[in-house]
Amino acid sequence: ALDDLFSRNTDDSGSLVLTMREDMQAVAKFLLGPREGSIVLMEVDTGAVVSMWSYPSFDPNLVADTDYDEAFDYVSELQADERDPLIANAYQQRYMPGSTFKVLTTGAALDAGVITLESFWEPEREFLPPQTSDPIENYAGTVCGGDLTEVFRRSCNTPFARTALELGPERFVDGIERWGVGEQVPIDLPRAATSTIGDFADIDQNLPLLAIRGFGQNDDQMVPLHMAMVAAAVANDGVMMEPFVIDAELDHDGRVLRRTQPEVWQRPISRQTAGILQDLMVQVAENGTASCCIGLDDGISVAAKTGTAQLNGPGEPERSHAWIVAYAPAEAPKYAVAVMLKGTNAEISAGTGGRLAGPIAKAMLDAVFDVDPPVGPDDEAPATTEPPTDG
Repeated sequence: ALDDLFSRNTDDSGSLVLTMREDMQAVAKFLLGPREGSIVLMEVDTGAVVSMWSYPSFDPNLVADTDYDEAFDYVSELQADERDPLIANAYQQRYMPGSTFKVLTTGAALDAGVITLESFWEPEREFLPPQTSDPIENYAGTVCGGDLTEVFRRSCNTPFARTALELGPERFVDGIERWGVGEQVPIDLPRAATSTIGDFADIDQNLPLLAIRGFGQNDDQMVPLHMAMVAAAVANDGVMMEPFVIDAELDHDGRVLRRTQPEVWQRPISRQTAGILQDLMVQVAENGTASCCIGLDDGISVAAKTGTAQLNGPGEPERSHAWIVAYAPAEAPKYAVAVMLKGTNAEISAGTGGRLAGPIAKAMLDAVFDVDPPVGPDDEAPATTEPPTDG
């Protein structure tokens, strides 16, 4: 890890070879632009991080300026910035995931035998959990229901709220923690964040909170890198790999001192459940909330799940994060991507994960498969259209 390399300070250590590609970093930087958020692209079967970009960011060359006063002033400006540019929010922060979290809930419920592909939920606009007079609504108040493929494709909220209640607090927490939630993301970089679903005590006797957390709201908080790992685990038949950015450590003569070997971190779901989730995510990309914006230019198949994490309370102005996780090719996965746009302005808060984050994920996958990647400000950003629904 980087910490180990610098703390050892041996005469043998020369340089590092990174897994991250300079061209893909340039694409990610261009696509995110001045919007606060994160992009993570990784290899499905190894955990190697191909690209990881966050905004706001900073110039490390200015931090290391030989002019102490200049460097001090620059760092002071960064520390005073309320957006926290010194924190890489792709792996050092966590955010409400919205409906991307339905991947985790569905996986837990399928493995527990609480639901099957044939499960059916009656169409409804809202659901009133026990112990409350505040109903849970589907996104934009739509009537939503059907079998698992249909409610996942349309990203209905009420079926997943009901599913969390059917799991119950203990099985829900156990199933979600199998995805690594509650543990620090094991990347070879310092101060990685930990995804969380809040305290067990909060939901043990509070069924409304349990229902809400079943579809990625309330105290559900996911690290963007971790959400890329979730998509990769689905693509990798239920095996979640440890993410890493250091491919190899070289000595002064360029000889390899150490090469990173891929390691399994978690096995959150069975191979059978992973296969069901793969089919569900393909439907989202082809006929669901991501169909507007995730189709790749070379006809490469893709699987996805969108999310619109609603941050505002009743009567408050709309404010939401826009998310998408995806992987491709769907039939032989190589790369997984997660895009998160923070709900810091009206443009993001008025949109959905499919419409806003979807085109960015599409462009990242197009680029990594070498299909006309945008590389600079003179290139046009991908067009967007309104998806059918999102949650």
